[in-house]
Amino acid sequence: MSAKSFPWRPPLADDWAERLAEIEAVLEEGRAPSYVAVKTLANQQLGMREQLRVERLAKRLQDKKFQDPAFAPLTIGLLGNRTLSYLPGPLAAAGLGRGLLVTSVETHYDSVASFAFSPANCFEDQLDALLVVLDESAFAGKRAILDQEGEDEALAEAENLVASLAAAAREKTGCPAIIATLPGAIPVSSAELATPGTSARFRHRINLLLAEGAIEGRWLLWDQAALAARVGIENWLDPVRYHAAKIPFSIDLCPLAADSIASILASMKGKAARGLILDLDNTLWGGVIGDDGLEGIRLGQNSPEGEAFVAFQEFVMSLRDRGVVLAVCSKNTDEVAREPFREHSEMVIKEEHVAVFQANWSDKASNIRTIAETLSLGLESFVFVDDNPAERERVRQELPLVSTVEVGEEPSFYIERIAQSGLFDHLPLNQEDISRAASYGGRAAAAEIRNKIGNYEDYLSSLEMRMSIEPFDGPGRSRITQLINKSNQFNLTTRRYGEEEVRAMEDDPGLLAWQVRLEDKFAKHGMIGVVIVEKARTEWSVDTWLQSCRVLERGVEQCAMNKLFETAAREGVERITARYIPTDRNGMVSDFYTRLGFEILEENADGSIAYACKVRDYEPHKVFIEVNQSEPVEA
Repeated sequence: MSAKSFPWRPPLADDWAERLAEIEAVLEEGRAPSYVAVKTLANQQLGMREQLRVERLAKRLQDKKFQDPAFAPLTIGLLGNRTLSYLPGPLAAAGLGRGLLVTSVETHYDSVASFAFSPANCFEDQLDALLVVLDESAFAGKRAILDQEGEDEALAEAENLVASLAAAAREKTGCPAIIATLPGAIPVSSAELATPGTSARFRHRINLLLAEGAIEGRWLLWDQAALAARVGIENWLDPVRYHAAKIPFSIDLCPLAADSIASILASMKGKAARGLILDLDNTLWGGVIGDDGLEGIRLGQNSPEGEAFVAFQEFVMSLRDRGVVLAVCSKNTDEVAREPFREHSEMVIKEEHVAVFQANWSDKASNIRTIAETLSLGLESFVFVDDNPAERERVRQELPLVSTVEVGEEPSFYIERIAQSGLFDHLPLNQEDISRAASYGGRAAAAEIRNKIGNYEDYLSSLEMRMSIEPFDGPGRSRITQLINKSNQFNLTTRRYGEEEVRAMEDDPGLLAWQVRLEDKFAKHGMIGVVIVEKARTEWSVDTWLQSCRVLERGVEQCAMNKLFETAAREGVERITARYIPTDRNGMVSDFYTRLGFEILEENADGSIAYACKVRDYEPHKVFIEVNQSEPVEA
């Protein structure tokens, strides 16, 4: 491995070794080092020596049971029919660079069949994820050339194995399986994919099968095939070690593979980027709009450089189509900076696609802070792209939690650097994800209106908000599970449930399970809340209450609580109880139930608080949201 393996990361700092020494000294003193310091240290263009030192640091943090609320702890099981013992160290190091504390649990060599088909659980404990890396030999023996029927049978057997592994992961370890796609085979002929029985064709069909299963939510994917294609099959596979030590890919590429896997884990833990902040001059177009004018900037116009900028803008729009919110941060006069968006015929990104437009002569770090505050997102949610290395370094120094991509100065490489970074890696998309960018744009527009309207109730009325409250169902299942497992701040108990558990709740008569959606005159915010209540005859108990932070201070919780008590009264319930369980992230809702009219029943030593409210004593809150009554709200 060399620093060139991670070109999107910032160059290795001159004082990197000194920074590491400072972190190690803090550990020696028995104190927890800074999250920012550790993450920044790991997220640089490391050489082999630095890579090994970060791996050792990660091991020390694990041994000392280092805890920091900003780091997301995660335990991953490693299962394969080849040796995966070279992955834990690189995975732990890669995790630090993405804000994770990753602990790997290995099994005995080739425990695949035992885990899939026997009652035994080789992992024993619960996991957050199970990574399954299989090569072609795990699926079927030799197939005859042109034997289409034999190939189809082998494919059916492969699907059965993968499905059994995914089911075992859910049942035995309570986690999703992440299945690796198969790297392509070195072709003998250009007709490999058109020839039944060939290795290349079988692997291709396996990968399509895995992709379809991921779409259906049966498992997650690690696209090992794409990564292998990127570095070259001849580099990915070390034939000598493959046969001698059963290693599925080159040891030298373990850090790169680990970083790719860590990007998936980061997405699972809500650590993927949500916003892209863009410079303008020489980033979205060639030239300086203030000096060159509209006709002088290079964009499209049948020039190689201009076409590269158009391609980059199309890539940016593809990110927006996946729910990534766009913002502009440019040292420019506002009216001049907006001119290409409004008038240049080759602009792909239009003004309405940008949620927050910061074009002024202030420091870029200050403008990025303003963007984050306007969108109510943390700095760690953003990726910053700027062609100017001085501006990139300035933002890294001032805002180290913002992921500043080392895009370089050649626009032809912008797409490659950002895509390969894995910062926008995501789980299979749902419609709620896709609408997120528009939702954030609506939030920015609402913030602008709020600043203009002095009276808060007038502001809420002006938003023309509409809420729908519906029972859990199949179409909403994926997003419900996502919210349950990602929401940390506005989450009263932070209980986690997998997709199968959510599925079971849909038909459970002992539960009231709601999915809450919101829209206003600016945007459809999609599903923004989940409420799960255990129902007894005269008393209901709130198990889960969580909301997206996208719609804070809109009266969402008051409106949903009104509907909960209205439903309870209709069903003859006398009292509703609830509990707040504190975590390092949900302090913002510590007074949630008292604000909404509940009384404290009990305060426990662990900080949890039990509440209750009699249905007849509940006083509905004044709200400015119209509730959609077209669908029943009962579970």
